[in-house]
Amino acid sequence: MLESITQFIQKELNAFDKLYIDTLRTSTKNIQNMLDFVLNKNGKRIRPIVLILSAKLCGNPITKTLEYAVILELLHVATLIHDDVVDNTTFRRGSQSAMVKFGNKIAVLLGDYIISKAIKQVVKTKNSTVLKTIANLAQDLCKGELMQLTLSNRNISEFNYFEIIKKKTAILFSACSKIGALSVDADKKKTQTLQLIGENLGICFQIKDDLFDYSSTEKLGKPTKNDIKNGKITLPLIYALQTAPKSKSKFMMSIIEKQDFSSENINKLINFSKEQKGTEYAHEKMLEIKMNTIALLNNFPSSKAKTYMIKLIDYIIERKQ
Repeated sequence: MLESITQFIQKELNAFDKLYIDTLRTSTKNIQNMLDFVLNKNGKRIRPIVLILSAKLCGNPITKTLEYAVILELLHVATLIHDDVVDNTTFRRGSQSAMVKFGNKIAVLLGDYIISKAIKQVVKTKNSTVLKTIANLAQDLCKGELMQLTLSNRNISEFNYFEIIKKKTAILFSACSKIGALSVDADKKKTQTLQLIGENLGICFQIKDDLFDYSSTEKLGKPTKNDIKNGKITLPLIYALQTAPKSKSKFMMSIIEKQDFSSENINKLINFSKEQKGTEYAHEKMLEIKMNTIALLNNFPSSKAKTYMIKLIDYIIERKQ
């Protein structure tokens, strides 16, 4: 499914790839070796795809569109490097993470270096609206991670969960769709509508990512059960805790509060979530958000861009990794 979407915007993606690689070039050999390590970790380019499709929904993508896509991808990659350090993640996109490859200190500084590259590119745009959007984005990304790390397990709720994922994930998708529209001078209504569409895509993306933690497959390109191991309580488990008989939920909460995340207890929490239909509930939430997103897309006339944006929603919900 993703392949058909990328084929539709292949010309723009090829130009994006070239610009992205050129942006991560430096004359310092040691730093370039680290950047090459990052460049060789081929992601799915979901966020650039969102930005380019958003631009196509409102007009024809131009060089500025691709420059903005590079800036947002740089921010995304930097946050992944930092997240791996925070979460002690050893595996990323099918191979060892930058943290494992270079160590914590270098990984943090490498992430900072990539952020500085993004800042430099933003300044070059001389667009105050884009600058403000990206400044707010950087702040919200950090805020989301801080909320997740500092929120007491006693304050676990569906409301707090969605507040966190809006900040830590959906805000980046939202910025991509908004800036894609801005790059082709879309009007205010279309820009605001696309901003909401991007947020919905990001929420679905994070719920799906969280569901992978409840999977037993080894083909995801990253370890499973990592969220629970790190004390991150996501939607399937939140729903299970809220709907299970008190005797069951009390026992599970005692594991969480003691942070007694042995392999046996992690499996208990996962099985509990499945038995209480927490994973089913999370999937239903994604389908509900998908229908809301299609309703928003109906504000745009029929086009290939609209068709492929709907395909992208389906891909995000149905993807296997």
